[in-house]
Amino acid sequence: MTPPATVRTEPDMPLLTVDDLVVDHRSPDRPPVRAVAGVDLTVAPGEVVGLVGESGCGKSTLARAICGIVRPSGGSIGFEGRPVTPLGLRRRDPALTRIQMVFQDPFASLNPRRRIGRQIADGLAEGGPTPGELLERVGLPPAMADRYPHEFSGGQRQRIAIARALAARPALLIGDEPISALDASAQAQVAGLMRTLTVESGAGLLFISHDLSVVRMIADRIAVMYLGKIVETGRTDEIWADPKHPYTRALLGAVPVPDGAGTLPAELPGDVPDPAAPPSGCRFHPRCPHAMDICSTREPAQIGGVACWLYDTAADTADTAGTAADTVAE
Repeated sequence: MTPPATVRTEPDMPLLTVDDLVVDHRSPDRPPVRAVAGVDLTVAPGEVVGLVGESGCGKSTLARAICGIVRPSGGSIGFEGRPVTPLGLRRRDPALTRIQMVFQDPFASLNPRRRIGRQIADGLAEGGPTPGELLERVGLPPAMADRYPHEFSGGQRQRIAIARALAARPALLIGDEPISALDASAQAQVAGLMRTLTVESGAGLLFISHDLSVVRMIADRIAVMYLGKIVETGRTDEIWADPKHPYTRALLGAVPVPDGAGTLPAELPGDVPDPAAPPSGCRFHPRCPHAMDICSTREPAQIGGVACWLYDTAADTADTAGTAADTVAE
């Protein structure tokens, strides 16, 4: 089998760099919806970054912007030292085909009228492995290349989708909720497979999921997203052992614990606000059990990997100034 392509990056240079990215969804006769509201994110070669958050937080929009499917409204996306341009009518820069995505629904992402071997062959890089060899890499017999998508289970179809993405010998693989449509028995297998295949090739993996237990198993770092913003980032073991942001704590508190006692996980109160009319200040403050006055008026900066006024000395200064003003008024 032909060895996977190596990623050519400078030492200590991130594979993917997202700086202050903004993405607006626009539709006629309606105000724009800011799905991504100033996101900073990096992925290094050989690194797996888990992007987590509730549905409606903008995770998929961010992924599509990184792939060039969605046009950003502001900020920048860099890949291997070059800007990522949105897809258009002209042929795309071949270097950007090294960004590949595995979508949520494996059946919808495959053409039901074409044999899977031909679909995998569409993206084959010159000198790369054959469709049969790629199927073998994802744990399927090479002879299955002559079958159609409907002849496979959901887990098998997602393996085929991974094989098709690997055909382009990507330097960056993005999994957009790639296991949410699978049954529980296949989820851990597919997630582990994606980590193994990307890390072995020296590529990077941005793995998007709302299942923190799976993300904990495969990710080196975690980025927590809420209503279009990254509220906390850090190494997986550190975030799991000591989550800082109240939203991160709530997400981890909602993970079921197999303790045999039938203990129900904690439920995060309320729903994600409408991104067309986000709350002022910290976007999480209407649901936060630790909200202070400053939280509703000023947006916290990210300090030490967490964007929360609980860890910003400016909050103490603001509270002191407010108390002094009240004293003078009295």
